[in-house]
Amino acid sequence: MNRLTTIFLSLVMAVAVVGYFVGLGDGVPKPDGLYDSPLLDREISATAASDVKLIPAVSYAEIASTPMGPTKPWQATPQTLPGADYDLYSKIEPSEAEKEASSKLRASRRAFNGAPPIIPHPVENTTDAACYACHSNGVKMAGLKASVMSHQFLGNCLQCHAPMAPAPFQDVDASVDTSFVGLPAPKQGKRAYKGAPPTIPHSQWMRESCNACHGGPHGWAGMESTHPWRTNCTQCHAPSATLDQMPEADIVPMLPPLDVVSK
Repeated sequence: MNRLTTIFLSLVMAVAVVGYFVGLGDGVPKPDGLYDSPLLDREISATAASDVKLIPAVSYAEIASTPMGPTKPWQATPQTLPGADYDLYSKIEPSEAEKEASSKLRASRRAFNGAPPIIPHPVENTTDAACYACHSNGVKMAGLKASVMSHQFLGNCLQCHAPMAPAPFQDVDASVDTSFVGLPAPKQGKRAYKGAPPTIPHSQWMRESCNACHGGPHGWAGMESTHPWRTNCTQCHAPSATLDQMPEADIVPMLPPLDVVSK
């Protein structure tokens, strides 16, 4: 019984090997029957003569080196994207009028100074990745410029930034009367002496990226830095020792006193 099984399997393997080499010798199968009809030949000729472009079939070995479709073949070389048309060393003269207008616009998008700004456009069927696509580098579109994020990317934009009302309710007055009054918006930082770099007049929490407001092409009008080529702002501009720490209880009465016990 074992001998018959061995002979049978040997015959099967021999037939498979012979069939493999016979198939290689015959080459690519050619159409026959209906596909050799004169009618189909005329249809193929008419299609080729029209504007329709036929892509010839190629072997698997030729796919990697054959351009596919009307697009440019893929190239394994880095492509240089067009850079922003902005001169870092051009002379900048901040305008007090533009600074005041920018301050009013920023204040109109916040419930109080320091609050997260609202989203001044509809948000429909989008994700945090879509927000980051425009607000990471300040995309310009249709004459408008997306504000650059002043903090690192966080995973839930709508947790802090409230979107506009849906389309049917955009004309409804949704304002709420409140007696809450935030701290006044800073005007300018203090200087240790005349000509010294001013201190940062606001806290750095969620405002780690200075370029979002003061840096080059992304800065707000009237708030641009006169030296945007500098990359380390806090090397000269000292953070506020008061605003970057927890305020004292007597400054904000709602906070409980902090008891420090030293041993």
